[in-house]
Amino acid sequence: MTVRTAALPRSERHTLRNRKFSFFVTMAALTTVIASTTMPTPFYGAYSRELRLSNLQVTEVYAIYAFGIVAALVLFNSFSGAFGRRPLLLIGLACCLASDIVFLDVRSIGCLYAARVLSGLAAGVFMGTATVAALELAPEPMKKHATVWATAATVFGLSLGPVYSGIITGVSAHPERDVYLGHLVVAAAAVLALLASAEPLPRDRRVPFAWSPPVPPSRARREFFGLSLIGSSGLAAFGLLAGLTPAILGQIYSSRSGPAAGLIVGGAFAASAVSQLLLRDIAVPRGMRAGVTLVCAGLAILALGVLTKSEPVYVTAAVTIGLGQGLTMSRVVRVVSRSVDAARRVGVVNFFYVVVYTGAAIPVIAVPFLEDLAGLANSTYLFCGFSLVLCLAGRLLTRDGAASPQECGSAQGAVPARAVSGRDLRW
Repeated sequence: MTVRTAALPRSERHTLRNRKFSFFVTMAALTTVIASTTMPTPFYGAYSRELRLSNLQVTEVYAIYAFGIVAALVLFNSFSGAFGRRPLLLIGLACCLASDIVFLDVRSIGCLYAARVLSGLAAGVFMGTATVAALELAPEPMKKHATVWATAATVFGLSLGPVYSGIITGVSAHPERDVYLGHLVVAAAAVLALLASAEPLPRDRRVPFAWSPPVPPSRARREFFGLSLIGSSGLAAFGLLAGLTPAILGQIYSSRSGPAAGLIVGGAFAASAVSQLLLRDIAVPRGMRAGVTLVCAGLAILALGVLTKSEPVYVTAAVTIGLGQGLTMSRVVRVVSRSVDAARRVGVVNFFYVVVYTGAAIPVIAVPFLEDLAGLANSTYLFCGFSLVLCLAGRLLTRDGAASPQECGSAQGAVPARAVSGRDLRW
């Protein structure tokens, strides 16, 4: 039964307001950090010309970023359970601020690598910790969709980054400086807001610090890795769009517009965020089936757009992939995060992101090597085929039935007391 806020005692109303404030501050900080990871997208063409970078080196920049994410997920896995969620989120924001400062004056590829490593560390710190914090901070009416809010905030940040950079590029004489100056101000404000927010993990629920790596769930690992493959497929497609869209526009469509690349990539991420928020009430099985279908269709359309040299088809592919990725990713994170108890949740969520980002980085890194052998178009076809195989393999590993949200945790966001079973991760 829903209790009206006005009917609650004053102390409970204050606590509820504080939880709402802290929840939205955490989501805003997550969006701010993740936006910084895609802000360089419109500038890769300029960096390539100024620093004389090859497509391989541009892709190495993405790989370095993915390495930073995985390093943060592994190194900081045990910290939030011992010291609280907020201190770790502040460390992530500190890495984000440092990345902005390095980006203000990129004079060599070494600076670009350093900035992207810091950006990856910030994103890695936030991904697992902010997702779990969302579950812990969300007021009761919002707990059912707390992980949806977290994944939507992530993808909204991914979409906001290149769009923001593209807009600044169109109006500023020094966009590569002004973009990061503006973001520095926003990130500093996020630090202050986070300091004023509540700590999601009370002291009596913390555990003594003992470092341990992220781990998969003890049971139902086949289904877990199936969900991870589906997540990897969508993020790998995003990685290709973010890393190689400027080159594809230049070589295949004869367009060197940085804002155009940013808007295409931002459109894909925006489609993902919209599908997560507007379609959040679609049941897990139905949403997953629709999402996998859209991701596979988007990859096929992407290959068709390159084959026919049609820019509208390419844009359609980006939006289709975004819609499918949003439908699948939000539900994958929901099922994974609610299939384990609170004590193991951060470790399992972090392990999921390690697998997803590792799987997503491998094909993206391979594309430039294939390009040297077969050309940009042929390597893009191979990439689309590989990502399609990842998505279909994940579907096969999770094909036997589906757990409802209640089986993966109550509608209020609780987790089952029993050990996770294979059915909890199937759909």
